[in-house]
Order: sequence, then structure tokens, then C-alpha cells
Amino acid sequence: MIFVKRSAVEPASLSSAQTIQQRKDAADYYKTWKPGDAGFGAFDRYRQHDIKVELRTTFHCKCAYCEKKLEKGFFEVEHYRPKAAALGDPHPGYWWLALKWDNLLPTCPGCNKGLKQHVVTADMTILEVEALQAAEPSTLHGKALQFPVGAPRLVASNDDHDAEDPLIIDPTRTDPRPELRWRNDATYSVLEPAMLPGGPSRRGSETIRCLALNRIDLVQARTTTLTFLRTHRERIMRDLEMGAAESSNPEMLAIHLQYALRGVDSLKVHAAPDQPFSAMAQAFVEDFAAELREWIAARAI
Repeated sequence: MIFVKRSAVEPASLSSAQTIQQRKDAADYYKTWKPGDAGFGAFDRYRQHDIKVELRTTFHCKCAYCEKKLEKGFFEVEHYRPKAAALGDPHPGYWWLALKWDNLLPTCPGCNKGLKQHVVTADMTILEVEALQAAEPSTLHGKALQFPVGAPRLVASNDDHDAEDPLIIDPTRTDPRPELRWRNDATYSVLEPAMLPGGPSRRGSETIRCLALNRIDLVQARTTTLTFLRTHRERIMRDLEMGAAESSNPEMLAIHLQYALRGVDSLKVHAAPDQPFSAMAQAFVEDFAAELREWIAARAI
């Protein structure tokens, strides 16, 4: 997950007469709504073509949560704050935000829906993951109607994002990096909550849990990219160590180091915002750059 700046200009269909009427119909419906009643079921204006196009463009054709590329037929317009209910709470859902531009995100089904999926942890071995994959999943994972908060929920028609202390990260409002930690040292590319002064980030923990960001298919896809990055890091470090062993000439060492730094730069393309899993790749490249700095300092180059 990466921070994305949302366009301040909303798609035209969100201010059309049809959308305005749908907002009015929803408001009329909720005038008599009571706990136990179904949510307003006629929302559909958020699926208009111009909205989908703008979301795809803004998020580089990636899921806003997991950064998988959005393939044809696997792109869903997600309501960050759920429109019809809030799991575990007699709340009507954030129906008044159902057609608001800043409540819409592009997602994949694995993040957006509650699906039966396996979840991988950082301490799992290859054999354990293979065994997991061979078994039929029985537990639902994914956002669905989950929206945990740390304060009282918003009620119509409040749109103060910070007031209810949402625990799922909205990547258009909050930089995810301080809340999340990539376990690039593990066998598989697993995401964990960042360690903060008071302990693991609660926002990071809930985001990972609710969105199933360590579901098995996603972890395996990320690990393919991670394996590529690891392979290139090993080659760069091997060449650098060999160059240092063959010559103690400062000028030659500087040349070998220059090649190594160019190698790091070549990996940065995978951390570009339009690349899948760019947050994971960025964390890896930053760790590698720090490793090189330590190597240089140890040799006083």
C-alpha cells in the first residue's frame, strides 16, 4: 500500500441529476430506518464509467490496498466507509458517503470481499505454506463490512474523517509507511504492523487483518518480486566483495562501488508508483541502500 494523492476534481457523473436524485432517495429511505432494517439497495451511480476511469488512472491500475494490478473483470469500486452496514454495530452504514468521491477506492475482490482464503505468517516454512495451499480454505478473510474505529462512529451527515479514528488505512489520507513493516527477511513477503513506541501499530494490525494483506495468493505474488530483488542484491554484493578482495586500490574500490550503486538504482524501477507491490520493493531497496552505506563506512571509502 502506498500513499496516493486523489484528484480534487471529482468525476462529472457524481454531480449529475441522476446521482443527486439517488442521494435524495437514500436520504428519504433512512428517515425511517431502524436497526435490523436492510440498507438502501439502489446505490449504483458510483459504478459509472468516468469514476472507474479516474480511479484506475489515479491508482496506476492497481488495487488501492494490496497493489495488485487490476485485471479486466477483477476491478471493484470499493466504499472505504461501507455504505450499508458496519460489522458488529447497529449502525446503518455510511450511506450519506456512498456517492462521495473521497470515499471511493479501486480494489481487487481479495481485499474488498469476505472470501475463504488462507493467511501466511512470517515464520511459516515452504513446506507449511505448500500444505496450506493444498488444503481447502474455510475461513473468511477480506474487508466486506468491516470498518473498525477507535472512537464513536460518524453519523449522518458527518464527514470528519479523523473524528472516529478509523483503523483501516485510507491511502489517500494517511501515509501507510509509518504503520506497516515489510518482512523482506522472511521466506515469504509478509506484511506486519510497524513497531511504535507503544507497541505494534494498531492501525497497521487492523489494516492487515481486515484486508487480508497476507492471504496466500497475494503473498506468493509479492514473493516472486521479492525473489527477483534478492537475486539482484546478491549479485551486486558478490561483485562488490570480489572487487574489494582483488584490489585494495582506493580508485578501483570506488569504481566497483559506483557499479554497485548503479545496480541499486536499477532496482528502484520496481519501487515506482505504477509497479505492483511498489511499497514492498521500496522498503527492500531502502534496506539494501542502508546495507551498502554500512559496507562503505566499514571500509572508510
